[in-house]
Amino acid sequence: MEKENLSIQEVNDLLNKKSGVLGISEISQDFRDIEDAVAKNNEQALLALDIFAYTVAQYIAKYIVSMGGIDTIVFTAGVGENGPETREKVSNYLKCFGVELDAEANKPKGKEGIISTDNSKIAVYVVPTNEELMIARDTMELIK
Repeated sequence: MEKENLSIQEVNDLLNKKSGVLGISEISQDFRDIEDAVAKNNEQALLALDIFAYTVAQYIAKYIVSMGGIDTIVFTAGVGENGPETREKVSNYLKCFGVELDAEANKPKGKEGIISTDNSKIAVYVVPTNEELMIARDTMELIK
C-alpha cells in the first residue's frame, strides 16, 4: 500500500475485484471466459483454472478426512454446473481417494446426472441449481 501509494479503497478493490482468477488469468473472473481461453491454450488461463481446481480439491480432501470418508461429491451452481473442464481438474486431484470421472458423462453443461464411473469409490454428480428460486424464497422469508 505504501510502496504503490494506494488508498484503503484502492487496496480493497485490488484484493476483492482484481485478484484471484482475474489477477492470475488477466482475462476475467468469469469461468466461462477462462475455460474458453484454456481451450485456446492460454497459459495464464490454464494456470488460473489449475490453481482454482487445486484449491477446491484441497477443501474437498479436508472434508473427506474430517468426516472419515464420503459417499458423494456434488458439483452445482455456476462453475460446478457449467464447467466440465473445472470438474475434471478437481476430480483428477481427488483420484487418490478413488474418484474416477467418466469423460463422456462429464461433457454436458448444466445437465443433471452422475459423472463418475461405475468403479469410482466416490459417486460424483452434477446438480443444477435454481438460484432465482432460492433468492425469491430468501426474500420472502426476510419480508415476512
